[in-house]
Amino acid sequence: MLRAETHPHTRLDTPAAAGIRFTDFYADNTVCVPSRVSMLMGMQPGHAPVRDNFLPHRPDFSGYLEEYPLELWPPKLPTLGQVMKKAGYRTARFGKLEARIPLPRGKMTEHGWDYWFGFKGTGDTFQYYPLTLWKNDEKITFKENRPDDIRRPGIVGNRGVYPQDLFVREILQFIRNNKGTPFFIYFPTQIPHGRSPKDGDEMQVPDIGPYADREWTHLEKLYAAAITRLDSHVGRIIQELKDQGIDRQTIILFRSDSGDENSYYKCTQRFRATGSLKGKKRFLYEGGIRVPMIARWPDRIQPGHTSRIPAAGCDLMATLAELAGVAAPAHTDGISLVPTSLGRPERQQAHAYLYWEFHMGKQQAVRLGRSKGVRFGGTKEPIELYDLDADIGETHNVAADHPDVVKRIAAIMGEARANSGFNRFWPLPEHRQNQIKADKAIFDQLEHGNR
Repeated sequence: MLRAETHPHTRLDTPAAAGIRFTDFYADNTVCVPSRVSMLMGMQPGHAPVRDNFLPHRPDFSGYLEEYPLELWPPKLPTLGQVMKKAGYRTARFGKLEARIPLPRGKMTEHGWDYWFGFKGTGDTFQYYPLTLWKNDEKITFKENRPDDIRRPGIVGNRGVYPQDLFVREILQFIRNNKGTPFFIYFPTQIPHGRSPKDGDEMQVPDIGPYADREWTHLEKLYAAAITRLDSHVGRIIQELKDQGIDRQTIILFRSDSGDENSYYKCTQRFRATGSLKGKKRFLYEGGIRVPMIARWPDRIQPGHTSRIPAAGCDLMATLAELAGVAAPAHTDGISLVPTSLGRPERQQAHAYLYWEFHMGKQQAVRLGRSKGVRFGGTKEPIELYDLDADIGETHNVAADHPDVVKRIAAIMGEARANSGFNRFWPLPEHRQNQIKADKAIFDQLEHGNR
């Protein structure tokens, strides 16, 4: 997210001021797919079936499996869509999809979505002007989106159908059609995700609007225009709720599924999207996972509040289940944030700890109160320790000063992934293994200070 000093995002500021901001909220992973899987299933990363954007590794770490295991996806346990549908909500999702493999016909309905419109697989979501989208089980082709334009980098202009605008139009229509019925909408937008490196390493927007004359790089203008467009989308959705007379009864949650990505835009230093936080997407430092959440609900949430309770995306299952009046599934790891959201923090349950693991670089991290432990490469590698209250930028490794805390965090890194039937697909070595190119890329960046 761009900081207000360099980019005024007025519509996003409105729900932030009108609701509660969770400043110590985290993504469940440092890349999109496993983060959203944990959120949709209410499972912390040590228990979740998906823990990387890539295929799982072979047990000997010699490379990746050739096919995605069906034991991991599609999910075999209830998801958030199923929980909300069972509670009597009309459910819909738009945009990105977590599937590593295309889902067969009817699977989206089976997993709780009455209506869905978007991409059929994760790999397709790098395309900002795709040739095809899916509406329920119907394939829709956009002849206006010519492949020669799609794969030519550096082009700005309306070259056909821009799906992000189309998704929002469909969301507004869904609201109109269901204003008299409880509904649940899930919208994982592409914006401002970058494109695939093979497609030019930059995202596209129909226009760069007010940034055309700025003395910025082309990539910076694209990034700013993307944020402005996202800001506009949020504003249009809120306005539609107001127009339909259901704004005050509707809760909106706004968050990111990972930290800032600067490798696509090469402009983080101008916008300082992570502020003083260390790291970025693909690293389990704060800059890769700490993504504050906004919750807006005019009739129930008092405006202008801030909460510092450590929480994560996997908590949304328990939170929304409580709001819907149903029990969360037995496999749920998260806690309900309803007490804090509704102004009753004294009733709020707290996490004993938060845990992450990411298999690019074999990373693990734990937040234990004010302490944060991070480990790269394997279960016998050293743990870095940071005091987030005194050093939110994770600049001073204090592991040598607090061996007892390091020992406790090491134990948590083991217990947090214990008793998971999915661990055989996501093994962790004892020490760094350099056979896998993606792992080596992380280790190289650590050694060169680019983290």
